[in-house]
Parts: sequence; C-alpha cells; structure tokens
Amino acid sequence: MTELSRKEQAAREMVCLPLDGLNSIAEVKGRVEELSPFVGLFKVGKESFTRFGPEIVDLVKEYGSGVFLDLKYHDIPNTVQGAARAAAQLGVSMFNVHASGGLAMMQAARQGVEEANLPGGEAPKIVAVTVLTSIDEEILNIECGVSGSVEGQVLRLAKLTEEADLDGIVCSAADLDALKGTLRPGFLFVTPGIKGTSTPAGEDQKRVLTPGRAVAAGSSMLVVGRAITGADDRKAAALEVLHDIARVLPE
Repeated sequence: MTELSRKEQAAREMVCLPLDGLNSIAEVKGRVEELSPFVGLFKVGKESFTRFGPEIVDLVKEYGSGVFLDLKYHDIPNTVQGAARAAAQLGVSMFNVHASGGLAMMQAARQGVEEANLPGGEAPKIVAVTVLTSIDEEILNIECGVSGSVEGQVLRLAKLTEEADLDGIVCSAADLDALKGTLRPGFLFVTPGIKGTSTPAGEDQKRVLTPGRAVAAGSSMLVVGRAITGADDRKAAALEVLHDIARVLPE
C-alpha cells in the first residue's frame, strides 16, 4: 500500500471520486477498495443511486469513506425538505441542491437536515449547484436565456446560497477568481471539471483546471472523475492528483 505524506493525506481529504459507469455492486466494491486510499469522499450520483439505491451508500461507509450524494434536488420546498431529511438520515457527508430553485427551497433543505435531529458532527453539509461546468457563456445566454457572464450568474447564485445559510456551492474552479472575498469565511467551494496533470476531464466539461491550480484558486473539494477512472493506471493517476494538490498546500 502506498504511504502518503502528511500533505498528501490532507490532499486526499479534498478529493471526491464519482462512482459512475459501474454496472454491479461488485464493481462498486472493487472501485472503492482500489481507490479509497487516495480518495476521501465518493460521489454517488443519479446513475449509481438509481441503479443501487441506499446499498451503495452503506458500502462506501463500510470502507470508512464519506459519501457526497449528488442528486441535485430541485423541486418545491416541501418536497426538497423531505428529501433533505432523508439524505441526512441516510448518513451521507454532503448532498446538493440547485441554487436556481430559489431561497425558500434552499432554506427548506436546511430545515430538513435539522429535522433529522442528528448530532452536530454527523449532519451533512449542503452545497448548492450554481452553473453546471458543461455550460459556457454562449449556452447560458442563448439556450438558457440568462443574460450576462457565467461568472456573474455564479456570483448571484452563490450570494443567494449564502443567504439561505447553506454550507457552500458547486461551481467551476475557473469561476473562483470572481468569488474571492465576496462570501463568508469557511464557505465551501466544490469544484467538478477537474483534469489531471496528464489526463483529461472529459469532452463535455468546458471550464476546467488542474487539481493544483484549482486548490490554489480556492477550491475546498475537487470532484475528479475521468481524470482518474479513465486512466490506464487509476492508482497512479489518483496519486498524481494528490501530488499536484500537495505541492500548493501550506507547510
């Protein structure tokens, strides 16, 4: 087993790996077992949760790793409140909602977690999706009908998320410069669309950075998928990600 340095261990806690594209619970177990030494959090998204249900959450937790439940709740407040309560009771470490669902919906998510009545250290973090990393300014303006820049829309939704008292946002690391100093200390920035230093993020990702550059820009948690899972040697690719993060962490 690879021994991680102190800074690499800190980097590991900042890496979240999606469990997508797996067709059996045995494959999930193999992936978690293979990469948990390098990954602090596993992301359970729409595909994997639909296929395996809560069993996949329990499996990840058995390996001592946390779960980011990536179902992007976006519905009327009462529905989101119930879903948030259920997510908290499921024992996930983090889940997300769409900030575009509005202030009342996001506040309902917070209320749902509080209703789960978990000890403070066990309550999941709630982050809100701002603008998907597959969306650039042309798509935002023409297809979505939202005027202005991507950065401006991200900032507007980030401030709404802060007003709702959620823990942070999901955004591209490329958007972080526009957010610096505008939100409260400790606000989380979860950033998908991360490419490895020698591996790509995926063709549908338009606003991407390497791990080290993302952390230097202010990322709190990096969602790294195909840069690791698409590599010929997944462990080596994961370790490369940790090395790149560790080099920008303070001593």
